[in-house]
Amino acid sequence: MSTPAAATLPATLRLTIPGMDTPRCVVLVDGEHYPTAVADAIADLRAEGWDVLGAALVGGGEKLRDTPDYGVPHVTPPPGDPTPGGALRAAVAMAGPTVGFVLDLADEPVLVLERRLELVGIAASLGLCYITADTIVEPPTFERVDAPVMQIIGTGKRIGKTAASAHAARQIDAHLGGAGDVVVVAMGRGGPAEPIVIDRAGGAITIERLLEISRAGAHAASDYLEDAALTGLTTVGCRRVSGGLLGVPVRSNVPEGARLAAKLDPKLILLEGSGSCVPPVRADSTLLLATTARPQDLLGGLGPYRLALADMLLVMGDDRDAARSLLDAATSHPAWSGTHAVAASLVPTPVSSVSGMRVAAFTTAPEFVAPIVERELTQAGADVALVSCNLARRDELVHDLDAAKAAGVDAVVVEIKAAAIDAVAEFADTSGIDVIFLDNVPRAHDADVELDALLRGLADRAIERFQP
Repeated sequence: MSTPAAATLPATLRLTIPGMDTPRCVVLVDGEHYPTAVADAIADLRAEGWDVLGAALVGGGEKLRDTPDYGVPHVTPPPGDPTPGGALRAAVAMAGPTVGFVLDLADEPVLVLERRLELVGIAASLGLCYITADTIVEPPTFERVDAPVMQIIGTGKRIGKTAASAHAARQIDAHLGGAGDVVVVAMGRGGPAEPIVIDRAGGAITIERLLEISRAGAHAASDYLEDAALTGLTTVGCRRVSGGLLGVPVRSNVPEGARLAAKLDPKLILLEGSGSCVPPVRADSTLLLATTARPQDLLGGLGPYRLALADMLLVMGDDRDAARSLLDAATSHPAWSGTHAVAASLVPTPVSSVSGMRVAAFTTAPEFVAPIVERELTQAGADVALVSCNLARRDELVHDLDAAKAAGVDAVVVEIKAAAIDAVAEFADTSGIDVIFLDNVPRAHDADVELDALLRGLADRAIERFQP
């Protein structure tokens, strides 16, 4: 067997860190390569200093005439999980707890992009670094704080994380005694440069306070302010910039904010993600939100990585058949190890009475939600002049505000998002009309499911798991 020099290895696979311990790895291989070629590559890795503990044969068989010899033990996908991911899990189990890396020596057509992303997620969920010839994906790191942490994360934007977080916080605080022992830590793209504590002792977050914040030049519809206004609890506002494939922000002050929250001696910190970002703080229990509008975000690519983190899954969407289908697919996925999966809809709910009022409503929701908002406000006794779904689209929002003025509304009903304060609330203040906050309350599709009890149980689990 002729083996090329180890120096021909790509830069990602060369061990150039002085003093680095011998890295222990498993490799991914496929049957579309001749085993002798793969064995030569593995020999290169060993010559470079890699300790190759075994190989996962992830699929394919064109070049396999009999049992392949890669020079290291190899496994195939087990019957219970006949996928490349199953092979990877089996190889890691065979290698033992000292393995730290997955080296991908496979290729298309066995590992197309979607399959590779799944394997990256599996490796990350196992705490392993995934390396190809031109890519390195390190597993996220999470800081520990001195308090129990329950986190609520999602597969993307605009799927109801803040609404679910606010609802969960209210339920859990009441469950823990109703004394404000839950502190909410929220991260957002418009969050403050330094973590800000909004102490419940300072009184309610009113529209007047939000206008003051906005007029001072800050983003007054940030998630932490929405949480504070809708829960009456102490909240900590944090910032994040961007987010990687595994949800790692480029820049974040969330760990600092979580440490500030822990110093308040709460019974529980409720940590709210942003978009598909996962807060870089160790959580003791996790609620994952997904949406029927984009099932691929949960089941495809790196979605299963987030699914593997979840103790509980909440699928949001009004299409009950689609929600049921997504729940079934998620709970039968090899990555799922949670205990509860629930489908729910968000019910638009004004936080104060709208009975007898002529109102205009403003939301970031898609257009198909407008009739639902109108229905709920009408059932609450309002005369609905218009529903605008342009709260996050400022050019269109200007025309909707003009229409509201022409309709002679008594109040605007608005979500605390996007341009809610600097545009809608300013319009209301100038026009001398009321502003009523619009909450979105999750309601389980199945009437027999006690969603609030499950949320309280998730908080109890975080408290039980917490180790100082």
